[in-house]
Amino acid sequence: MIKLSVLSLVVALACCASPADADSPQSLSATVNGARFSGDDDTILFVPRDSGEFTLSASTAGAASYPPPKTPIDRLSIVCQGYVRGKPLQIGKNEFSPDICYATYTLGTNDEHFTLDKDNAANRFEITTNQARLIEGSFELHMTSAGGNVMTISEGHFVAEDRQM
Repeated sequence: MIKLSVLSLVVALACCASPADADSPQSLSATVNGARFSGDDDTILFVPRDSGEFTLSASTAGAASYPPPKTPIDRLSIVCQGYVRGKPLQIGKNEFSPDICYATYTLGTNDEHFTLDKDNAANRFEITTNQARLIEGSFELHMTSAGGNVMTISEGHFVAEDRQM
């Protein structure tokens, strides 16, 4: 009987207790060629790896709902090196190289794919707050498509959480 009570207490505590910052609302917003882009809590994914690489991705807010939206869904993905849990990170024009950062943006209206223009000196990505599993930061990315179209992603801001178990 005592074992059952202890087990019940452990289960109850596990269900009620949550680590600091767990399930913090996520957000990602930016201006893409003058139009507003934003992801919501259900479409943002932050995955850090032990190697120092991380992925931050977002889709148009509402894209994860069911039934799926009838409007086009845009997608942003940023993969970079240099992440250390608990430390800020600044990636500027000199660090945007094939080995350090890669970013893509897909326009849902015509499925046009853009990749990072690594020669653009205005590219930047930074993590200003890095606590436990929660990060916050800003970015500006300049991109090009295979057809030569250019895209500017400016005023980017994100709050994301590592929700891996």
